[in-house]
Amino acid sequence: MVSQPNSAEPLPIAVSVKPHLIRAAAIGFGVFLIAVVFIANRGEAERWWPFLYHMPYGDKIGHIGLFGTLCFLCNLAFPSRHFGRRPFLITLTTLVLLAVITLEEISQLYIPTRNFDLLDWLADLVAITAGQTAACLYPRIFRRKVDTEKTTS
Repeated sequence: MVSQPNSAEPLPIAVSVKPHLIRAAAIGFGVFLIAVVFIANRGEAERWWPFLYHMPYGDKIGHIGLFGTLCFLCNLAFPSRHFGRRPFLITLTTLVLLAVITLEEISQLYIPTRNFDLLDWLADLVAITAGQTAACLYPRIFRRKVDTEKTTS
């Protein structure tokens, strides 16, 4: 049987990964993503990432990977309360990311080197859903792993 951690103990994730490192990773990835958007806005995306244009749905896979990772890191780095009754509905962090990502997609209508594509936005929705879900499940899975290791030792 898996033991439940004492409420006075910090969660195992806080011991294994320092919060400032998670924040640094989230901020660093955000800066990287801003650079990716800047390169795409200049019309140089195909020069930098030609493989995305040679595989089916490569652009959508890129959206899912980039924005899913950003949402995962941001939800770990900047935990916030959930809106709604279910814990996985949406966090404030995810809501802010959704607004920013939506604005970025809409801005493509006004940038001559970009093409607005509703499927890109739908890929972004899949990404932030997966990122938030992974961030919400990560501490539970990690805690279970630590508890299992403690009982077998």
